[in-house]
Amino acid sequence: MVETREIALPTGVQVSAQVAGEGPLCLLVHGFPGSSWSWRHQMAPLAAAGWTVVALDTRGYGGSDRPSGPYTTEAIEQDLLAVIDALASEPAVVIGQDFGAKYAWNLARHHPDRVRAVAGTVPFADLPQEAPPSRVWASLGSQHFLHLHYFQAPGVAERDLGGGNAEEFLRRLLWALSAEGDYFSVFGAAGTASYLEALAPAPPLPWRWLGEADFAAYVEGFRRGGVGREFAGGFGAYRAADADWAFEARWLGVPITQPALLFIGEHDPVRKFTQVDRALFAQLTEVVVPGAGHHVQQEQPDVTNQVLLDWLGRL
Repeated sequence: MVETREIALPTGVQVSAQVAGEGPLCLLVHGFPGSSWSWRHQMAPLAAAGWTVVALDTRGYGGSDRPSGPYTTEAIEQDLLAVIDALASEPAVVIGQDFGAKYAWNLARHHPDRVRAVAGTVPFADLPQEAPPSRVWASLGSQHFLHLHYFQAPGVAERDLGGGNAEEFLRRLLWALSAEGDYFSVFGAAGTASYLEALAPAPPLPWRWLGEADFAAYVEGFRRGGVGREFAGGFGAYRAADADWAFEARWLGVPITQPALLFIGEHDPVRKFTQVDRALFAQLTEVVVPGAGHHVQQEQPDVTNQVLLDWLGRL
C-alpha cells in the first residue's frame, strides 16, 4: 500500500512523498515535467522486493511547498539529505529521472557516505568550463528556439505556459519527449517563439503509455501551485544553471565510486547531445531500454522495473 507522507525539512520547506514497503531506503527523484506520480509503476514492484520506496515531490512540485527559491542543485541536495535522514538510519539508494538524475549523480559524488548506490536516466559528465551555461544558451537562442535560454527570463514562461495554457503545454511536452514524439522539431521555431508555440500539437489521449486519468493526475499536481506557480520547480531549476555550474565545478574529475546504473530510453532525445563520461564512474552498468523515450520508467515500465530489480538485486 502506498501512503502519502509530509516531511518538514530543517530549511522550513515541507515536501510530500509517496511511501511504500519496508526495508532499506530507495529514493526516487523525478524531473521536469514530472512529480512523484512519474514513479507510480515502480512503487509496488520495488516494495515487494524488500525496499522502502519513497517517490518524492521535490520543492516546487506536486504536494510540496513552492518557495520563491532557491532551486539550485545545492538546495535540492540538502532537501534530499534531510529526507534520507528522516526516513532511514543508513545510506540510501537514489534513482533519478531527468533533473532527478542530475541530483542523484551529484548527491552520490558530493556525499558518498550517504548514498549506497545511484541510478539515473540521463548521462553524467562534468560541465564544460569555458563559459557559464546561460551565456552559451543565449548565443544559441538568438539563432533558433532553445528551451534552456527561453526559461532564463523570470515571468516569461510563467505568462506563456501557466494558467489556461498549463494543460496543453504539459500534453505537448510529454508527447514530444516520448518515443513517438519529435522533440527536435522545436529547434525549427524562431528564437522569439514561446515554448507552447515551438511544440507541435499532441494526438488525443489515451496514448500507448499514458491514459486520461494519469494525465489528469499530472495536471492536478502542477495546478496545486496556483496560476503562474504551476511550474515553479522546473523554471527555478533552469534559472539556477549558472549557480549549479559554479557549484559543481568544485568536484571536477571526482569519480562516483558507488555502484551506478544508467538506464536510458532508446529514443530519448538526450542521447543525441549528451554522452556519459565513463571515467567518472568506478562501477557503471549501462542499459538502453528499447521502445522508450525520455519518460523511460513510464513508457516501458515492465522492462524498466526488471532492469532496476536486477541491478538492485546485485547490490
